[in-house]
Amino acid sequence: MTPRQHGLILPALLVLLLIGSLAAVLGSGTLARNVETRRQAHTMAALAQARAALIGYAQSYHLTHAGQSVGYLPCPDTDSSSGDGNAAPVCGSQDNFAIGRLPYRTLGLPPLRDGEGECLWYAVAGAFKNNPKSDRLDWDSAGQFQIRDGQRNLIAVAFPDQWAAAVVFAPSRPLAGQLRSSSARRCSGDADAAAALQAYLEGATTAPSALTPVLLMRGQPDGTANNDRLAWISADDIFDAHLVARSDFASLIDGINTGLRTTFTQMATSPVPHLAPAPSDASATGVVDIGGLPAPYSAAALERPLTPDESAVNGALAAAAPWRDQYRYLRCGDGSACLDWDDGSGITKPCSAIIAFAGHRLPDQNRADGIAADPAAFFEGPNVQALALAAPFTGLASYAGSQPTVDVIQCVP
Repeated sequence: MTPRQHGLILPALLVLLLIGSLAAVLGSGTLARNVETRRQAHTMAALAQARAALIGYAQSYHLTHAGQSVGYLPCPDTDSSSGDGNAAPVCGSQDNFAIGRLPYRTLGLPPLRDGEGECLWYAVAGAFKNNPKSDRLDWDSAGQFQIRDGQRNLIAVAFPDQWAAAVVFAPSRPLAGQLRSSSARRCSGDADAAAALQAYLEGATTAPSALTPVLLMRGQPDGTANNDRLAWISADDIFDAHLVARSDFASLIDGINTGLRTTFTQMATSPVPHLAPAPSDASATGVVDIGGLPAPYSAAALERPLTPDESAVNGALAAAAPWRDQYRYLRCGDGSACLDWDDGSGITKPCSAIIAFAGHRLPDQNRADGIAADPAAFFEGPNVQALALAAPFTGLASYAGSQPTVDVIQCVP
């Protein structure tokens, strides 16, 4: 080897070392990005799985809880008394939202974790939790959570029913000041969710309340003040086009409507006939009383035991209670058949009472004010006038999943 060749080896080696070092640096950056990408993908997959399970739970609630309506969500796992991953039997007061760890066992899931290995958390609005239940739950029930990311609202809210009914949180890595102790449980930290909350969630430290909306903040994966990742569901996600068209849902709605009509008819045609029960909050138009579904009969108020007919009415009203805001009820106060209904056949049927069930809202209907304040937000066509003036009604005799927005009319002969 010539002296000149010897002189070229050292620069060549230096170039190779430089290239190798740059490759290592660039490679480590790529590797770190790949690891972070996989962590975030794992987080989003866990959130999606939890979200789907919650929707499935709510949509099948009437199938797994005999005699119950549809749409309820489980309480969170708030402590260790019910066992790791099980929903608390009761969570807070009526209409107050509840927050805790995701009840994965109750939902039939494995212990879902985010990309940092932390268990998921979960908040449920007061109207949707299954214990204690709200007085009503239907496809117009308002959610309770507004979601923001610091710059904008992440839920395009036109009406309150589009606020989130439930939120799932991925807490990610601990930030400065968050101390997460180890635990014999599957999930780290204090078993008491209220005591552990601030060590995991930055955007959900509000005390449970019935106020709406509750503001929740979605963080960023690399955030230093908030790195919570969120997924959420609304009433529209629960009462979606698939559910309202299902035969079991149609059977539930038809069963409620038919049960009301049958019990009111039995009372009006009993061996000792008397009027069907009076509407609640009624106003009079001629001989017609117009209002909401009647209040249940009270043995204490009547100072006597209830008759079988009265008990049957109470049972029907209890079944309809979650959907009560969807009903208007008219009764001929003199016992005559002074009301008319056309079921689409062109033949008008006389009725001594009418039970009108509002279908699913149309896109431009805002039902936040309640049915009595704005019947046009619930009913359509001539039925809006009929509800005010006791004019002839039109509508289907039974709920149709293929036409969920169409008013359903039950005629009491």
